[in-house]
Amino acid sequence: MEGSCVTTTSHWTTSSCEPQSGVTAAGAVLFTSLLSTLVEAQTKIGDTSIYPQDTTKLLPEYDFIVVGGGSAGATVANRLSEVDQWNVLLLEAGGDPPPISDIPPIFFSLERTDVDWQYKTEPEDTNCRAYIDHRCSWPRGKVLGGSSVLNGNIYIRGHPCDYDRWVSDGNVGWSYDELLKYFKRSEDMRYDELIADKKSSKYHNTGGYLSVERLTTDNSLADALDASAKELGFRMIKDFNGQDMLGFGELQATLRNGTRCSTAKAFLAPAKERKNLHVAKFAHVTKILIDPESKQVLGVEFQKKDVGVQTVRVLKEVVVSAGAINSPQLLILSGIGPRKHLEELGISPVIQNLRVGENLHDHSLFPGVLLTAGHDERLTPTHTLDATYDYLIHRKGPLSNLDILCKSAFIDTKLPPEKQEQSNCPDIQYHNFYFPRNDSTVLEPYLNALGFTEDLMDQYRRENEKSNLFIIAPILMLPKSRGKILLRNKDPLAQPLIYPGYFSDAEDVERCVSGIEVAVKLSQTKVMKKRDVRLIKLKLPDCEQFEFNTREYWRCAVRQLATTTYHPVGTCKMGPSSDPSAVVDPTLKVHGVKGLRVADASIMPTIVSGNTNAPCIMIGEKAADLVKSEWLKT
Repeated sequence: MEGSCVTTTSHWTTSSCEPQSGVTAAGAVLFTSLLSTLVEAQTKIGDTSIYPQDTTKLLPEYDFIVVGGGSAGATVANRLSEVDQWNVLLLEAGGDPPPISDIPPIFFSLERTDVDWQYKTEPEDTNCRAYIDHRCSWPRGKVLGGSSVLNGNIYIRGHPCDYDRWVSDGNVGWSYDELLKYFKRSEDMRYDELIADKKSSKYHNTGGYLSVERLTTDNSLADALDASAKELGFRMIKDFNGQDMLGFGELQATLRNGTRCSTAKAFLAPAKERKNLHVAKFAHVTKILIDPESKQVLGVEFQKKDVGVQTVRVLKEVVVSAGAINSPQLLILSGIGPRKHLEELGISPVIQNLRVGENLHDHSLFPGVLLTAGHDERLTPTHTLDATYDYLIHRKGPLSNLDILCKSAFIDTKLPPEKQEQSNCPDIQYHNFYFPRNDSTVLEPYLNALGFTEDLMDQYRRENEKSNLFIIAPILMLPKSRGKILLRNKDPLAQPLIYPGYFSDAEDVERCVSGIEVAVKLSQTKVMKKRDVRLIKLKLPDCEQFEFNTREYWRCAVRQLATTTYHPVGTCKMGPSSDPSAVVDPTLKVHGVKGLRVADASIMPTIVSGNTNAPCIMIGEKAADLVKSEWLKT
């Protein structure tokens, strides 16, 4: 899983295979040949020459300016630059993805590096109590490809109920049936069995920019998890992006021949030779320039690394695709936001009084169903070298996949296992994490990424010294709780204030606890007992007064341990003009402002059931179509 790759990455540049004395001449030649082959293969990992070059000489004006080169922004930039007569500028605050990011399982090690904005939430009484300073880490990609470079690659579109809910709230054109073509347009499905299956094939496509592969694993705990689910009466799902979603099964991921397929690789690399697409890297947009009288967007201001402040004009539109944190921050800095907050900050003039930064919500993941897993599957002494060789030469093995993370599930906790197909929408998803016994290079990146207190991390470490660890992590799909994003001050480079609002609605706690109880049942099946799987009590000072493994204990533990699943959404909410909380309309235009759209996770009125990367790419596809349908008519 994650750790297998983390273990290996520390050996990329070392050689523990040096010829020993007594090696024959033929053996030395073979060794030299092998070493040369490995070095050549290594240089092909993360080849940054595939990305567009950094444009240093910009035009004074562009037809379209796209702010942010992440999951949605890269898609928008690609699709708009398909029109030869349009000049398109993409501004990205980061640079190219680091070569090591190409290796799927090492995403935890990318956090808290230069490609991560390194955001933290503000302390709240209802969440993140077991984290350092009561603040959860919120990794976000500051890199070409955005968070698609840092994420776990999982490809989930969500349930049809998610999008039909958007339509019922007045967002015409956003039903699942209408959006399916956009999901398919991007996709290059490389799971032949799904394409060949008549029921599945209508949901998938080949030949798109975005490679999607099946996730697999050799970890026997994955099979045990499926067997446990069957024992409890849950059904197996072949394709979470197909006709049925509720049940247990394998995931799909944005991978290409065992390497990460970020949106930088998928959408920007193929467009690098287009003369009408300019990409400025390390270009942090600090303000959208808007005429206060006409409310017409004029251009953008940005700070370019080693250059300074620059401005560029726009002829048609600015499309903001900076993500659920940076997009609202930029709008507020530009005078679009809650009037009271703008006045408190001293930002003037107030261009448009809109509830920017509100409606923040996220999928909260609970990493506290901690299990020890017997039947120790020890790594061989040569595991690291074998895995490295297998990956560099064949793009196969543990470094090419996500191990037990490939198994997931979507359930409705209000229904018994045998009636899941009757559900209107799932309320819990499960991720699974595995840590080999006494291998700190596997566990440490995970714990450091979470940001637990040292005492809590030590509890995980002590258990890992004695046994393999296995976590069945429930994720709350449809939270009622809402948070908000505020600006700390007028400094465009200052990190905003993030109030996640997790569990401010007590119903979210109850549904999360119900998901925990199903996870516990999974760990106590006959199948798991044969593997000597045991539930471990974490010592949480605030929860010691409650009996372990009771709803009271879990209610307390949820507020201590639950954290982000990297899916913040909603801060530039989409809705019709009749919705007082809406920031953009169903065509993604900012209400009351001319020449400005937002296209990223921030526009989601309510979060989707599943990982948000695929929906963000879909939003980029639809946004580009909306722009084309308007401007190609004129």
